[in-house]
Amino acid sequence: MKALVLAGGQGSRLRPLTPTLPKPLAPLANRPVLSWVLDQLDGAGAEETGVIVPVADVSLYEQAIGTSTPAGTPVRWLTESTPKGTGGCLRQQAAFFSDGPVVVVPADIISSVDLAGLLGHHQAVGAAVTVAAVMRNAASWTGDVLVPDPAHPGTAAAYHFKPGLSSGRCLGSTGAWVVAPDVLSRIPDQGFTDFSSQVLPALPAVGMGLFDAGEIYLRDIGTHAKLLTGNREAAAGLTPLGLPPTPGAGVRIEKSARIGAQVLIGDGARIAEGACITGPAVIGPDASVGAGAHVDGALVLPGARVADGARVSAAVVGDPCRARDVLLQMAATT
Repeated sequence: MKALVLAGGQGSRLRPLTPTLPKPLAPLANRPVLSWVLDQLDGAGAEETGVIVPVADVSLYEQAIGTSTPAGTPVRWLTESTPKGTGGCLRQQAAFFSDGPVVVVPADIISSVDLAGLLGHHQAVGAAVTVAAVMRNAASWTGDVLVPDPAHPGTAAAYHFKPGLSSGRCLGSTGAWVVAPDVLSRIPDQGFTDFSSQVLPALPAVGMGLFDAGEIYLRDIGTHAKLLTGNREAAAGLTPLGLPPTPGAGVRIEKSARIGAQVLIGDGARIAEGACITGPAVIGPDASVGAGAHVDGALVLPGARVADGARVSAAVVGDPCRARDVLLQMAATT
């Protein structure tokens, strides 16, 4: 299996954390979210993974992630000099598709989609593109929607880009695709092209596979609220992340501090006397929580400082520059 990770976006919804801390490097349970995505691909049997990133950020990604995963899978950093959209960047990397279909996933979504099963379904139905979908409540689902083809099980009769809320149930796209090489010729070789809105809606006519991913975990971390929710779900044990024990190495917790259940504490963090942390919450590596401070259901970024007596509730706290530097220091020592 070859895989591509789309990490070329600007992360505008996550400002002011971005662009100092690119969205795929935002911490989820004290590791860059991209690390969890690469772990999922390793588990699915990826033999080579390419990650498409802005050319200005490639050295940062190389420092933070390296050139292989912990399992030893090679990671190729594929750059784009100007934003080309999810379609345009795929067309630009046509050489990566030389061996056949490629599994494509976003860098800002944690999911438990069976990617090996997705690839197998794609091969079985002989589709141009296969999309992994999940059944959702149409009254609350704001993403893309697929309509199954009753005459051809396992395929889609239509693909609708963010059609809006409706009644009943719908099959929502997870953002995980398998893309065959011949699809790339349908993408303009110049300018900006969005794969979901400009390419996928036209593909059912030539063959779109629909892979029902079943009951899975699916979390987009593209906004502050969603990043906070993803971290809280991880601390509560609701994600497929396989979390390390807490507290981390070198943590200093004063005896009078109170640490509740479902609290992840990163390496080298310091919790001062009288501090109280209520979960689900994540305290980043090298972060500190001051004397008498109260942290409730929050994400304290790597290297952040919560002042003495401060009250922090359901918020993302910290400086993106400091968080980036701490993550890079951690990568350099592992």
